[in-house]
Amino acid sequence: MIASRLLVTLCAGSMLMGVAAGNAQAGLLDFLFGGPRQPQQAPSPIQPQQQSRPAPAPAVRTPRARGYCVRTCDGYYFATGFIRSQHDEEMQSSMCESSCTGGQMVLYTATVDNGSSNGNTKPAIESATNTDGALYTALPTAYAFRNGDNPACSCQSTARGLPQIPISVDPTLRNGDIVVMPDGLKVFRGANNTPHQDTDFTSVASSKAIPSVVRDEVLSLEQRIATPQ
Repeated sequence: MIASRLLVTLCAGSMLMGVAAGNAQAGLLDFLFGGPRQPQQAPSPIQPQQQSRPAPAPAVRTPRARGYCVRTCDGYYFATGFIRSQHDEEMQSSMCESSCTGGQMVLYTATVDNGSSNGNTKPAIESATNTDGALYTALPTAYAFRNGDNPACSCQSTARGLPQIPISVDPTLRNGDIVVMPDGLKVFRGANNTPHQDTDFTSVASSKAIPSVVRDEVLSLEQRIATPQ
C-alpha cells in the first residue's frame, strides 16, 4: 500500500515537473525570441508628399472699354484699342487729338461686356459715347463720311487728308522698331512713354539695336528708295 502511494506520488511529481519544465522552456523561448507574436497591423498608407503649389499667374487687367477716335465734322472714325486704365484713356485721347490738324478729333469709348463679348466684334461704334455721355449715333454728322469726302474735313497734316497718328505719340513703338521719317529710315530706341523725342530715334547705320545683316538689308532698301529709277 505504501509502495502504491509512493508510485502515485512519484508519478504526480513527475507530471508537475514536466509541466514546470515546459513552462520554463516556453518562458526561455519567449525571452530569447521576444515573446509570442502579436497579430501584425496593416501598414498605414503612405501619404503622398505635398506638392508645392505653383506661383499664381500675374493678374491680367481686363479691358473695361474700347476707344474710337472720331472726326466730328464728318463722323469718320477709327478704333484706337482697348482701355484698361485711366492712363490708357488719357494716352488715347492725346493721340486722337493729334491725329488730324484742322479737324476736331474726339475720343469716344464703348464699355466692354466681358461676360458676353471678347471685344472683337463688340462693343461697336454704335454704343460709344464721348466724355459727356452722348452717343456717337447722336452726332449730327454720324456716318456722313460714307456719303463722300468733305474737303472741309480733310486733315491738313496728311497727304490723303485722313487722320494719321503722329510718330511722336504712337504708343505701339517698341525698342528696335524701324520707322520711316522725313529724313530717312530710323530705329526707335526710346521707351513706351509718350510723347517721343527726336533723340529717341537714331539712324539705321549707327544703330546697335539691330543685327548687322538686317542693318545692311535696310540700308540697301533705303538706297534703292532714294535712287530714282
